[in-house]
Amino acid sequence: MARRSMRLVEYGKPFQLLKEEVPAAPKGGAVVKTEYAGVCHSDLHSLEGDFRTLVPMQTVLGHEIAGTVHDIGPGADFKVGDRVAVYWHGGCGACSRCEVGETTACLKDVKHWAGINEDGGFSDYVIIPDVRLLVKVPDTVTMDTACLLPCSGLTAYNAVCKMVPTVQDFAKHNADCAVLLVGAGGLGLWGVQFAKQLLPAGVRVISADVDNEKLAAAKEAGCDDVLLWSKDVDDDTAVAAAKKACGSLGAFAAAIDFVNVPSTFERVEKILAPGGMHVLVGLLGVGAAGSVPLMMYVLGRHQMGAVLMGSLPQMKELMALMAQGKVKPPPISHHPLENVFDVMQDLKAGKVKGRAVIKL
Repeated sequence: MARRSMRLVEYGKPFQLLKEEVPAAPKGGAVVKTEYAGVCHSDLHSLEGDFRTLVPMQTVLGHEIAGTVHDIGPGADFKVGDRVAVYWHGGCGACSRCEVGETTACLKDVKHWAGINEDGGFSDYVIIPDVRLLVKVPDTVTMDTACLLPCSGLTAYNAVCKMVPTVQDFAKHNADCAVLLVGAGGLGLWGVQFAKQLLPAGVRVISADVDNEKLAAAKEAGCDDVLLWSKDVDDDTAVAAAKKACGSLGAFAAAIDFVNVPSTFERVEKILAPGGMHVLVGLLGVGAAGSVPLMMYVLGRHQMGAVLMGSLPQMKELMALMAQGKVKPPPISHHPLENVFDVMQDLKAGKVKGRAVIKL
């Protein structure tokens, strides 16, 4: 029996499709038979060499993984055939952070990152070094949805959680309270629904994007209003429209920037209320720098926080939320493994609506 693997052989170039032996489970780990693997902007950054200090040549990309347990050692809480999603951000597994599932903050800075520095989901079978990184998928959650949860879903969930305390405080004192989500792609569409589930009732959710079709999708996902931030909209006009959309407060209690380039970073700072929370998520501003007037930042009591995915306990919370059926995934398109490079080019060109997944 062989597995197909798409291996990175040159930055920016098509993958090499190889047929390889199916691996055996390592001690304490498992092998997962991939059913779906999401295509993420981080995969595109890896392909193009933006993460070359992390991503070695010959790596199999694809860190959003769902499938079934193919091989596993004795004593685990899983069995062959179990439906699982992979929490891909493993650490040393032994430090106090890893022991509570905060492996993104591993104290030994160990990185067992499937699809980044270890082989990922653009392959029929994936080695998982630690069974604790597996999360069972309930029968009420489809596998193409489950594969999106460990990265795009979890990142959006954590970003909304980050602003919850601030928004709760604003809502106590302001009847007309609004939050802004910048970017209405896959993460933004997740964010709209999580905001509706986690924020106080009555808080309005507003989406901004450069694309009218994506804004229409955000409306379908449940946002209350949209802002078109296309290239022909100058900054003063965009800021004025955003402040008007906020209602009586005239500014946003919090904002999540799923794009995070200098222009969006600086615009958010102009439309954030005193004491408001600015959550940074997107990686599109690779190598770029944003600026903020330091005195006004202090006088405005702005808060700022960055989100890198989320913890393993949050992943389990998210899976439980999805099992309730209250949150729908973004639109999902299915593609064969052989087409993964072309799908990534579509993602780069902004042609992917919602999320694209590879079906193996």
